[in-house]
Amino acid sequence: MKKHLLFLFLLVAMSSHAQLRTGLLVGGGLGFDRNVAPNMKNPDIIEKVAKGTKLFEDYKFNLQLGYRFRIEDKKHTRWFYDIDPLVNAKVFKSKDVRSDAGRVEANDANLSLALSSSVNYKIVKGLYAGLGLEPTWYVASDGKKFDIPLLWKVGYNINNKIDISVNYRLGFTNTIDTEKFRKGQISDCNISVFIPFTLCK
Repeated sequence: MKKHLLFLFLLVAMSSHAQLRTGLLVGGGLGFDRNVAPNMKNPDIIEKVAKGTKLFEDYKFNLQLGYRFRIEDKKHTRWFYDIDPLVNAKVFKSKDVRSDAGRVEANDANLSLALSSSVNYKIVKGLYAGLGLEPTWYVASDGKKFDIPLLWKVGYNINNKIDISVNYRLGFTNTIDTEKFRKGQISDCNISVFIPFTLCK
């Protein structure tokens, strides 16, 4: 399936009205969680909450590595499309804060694979904005394995030699769904750098 999709993207890019730019994509940024709730079906959690313990799951930051396929429309020069296979690492900190001010903390990393796609519009010079989806599969996770975050980004392209963008992803499924927590969605905001290597006209 992935080979067929890649072939389709390359076929579109090689058409008379498009060109393909490819290169390395790296990034990182801050994480945010919302609607996190304790798992009150777990007897251990019920006992902790009854004793006044407060439970926290904080999404701290993320790192990203990928490869970008940028399809540029030579006929409609303001529009272009990005397809990004990605590997993401998300770092969480779990905290149990007891009523006597004692606490237990632990760090955890969550690895995921994603295929990000976006439609982008050049506003002026190198400045552009984009909107897309990022289907994500969590390889190592106690929660849900799949999410499709909505993606917004604003970027600036410097003479087609380097491209810097600020990206915001809004997740929808309960990726925080464990023995300790029954639900919780995550989002993140990061900065990514695209370094083009090849150009096929």
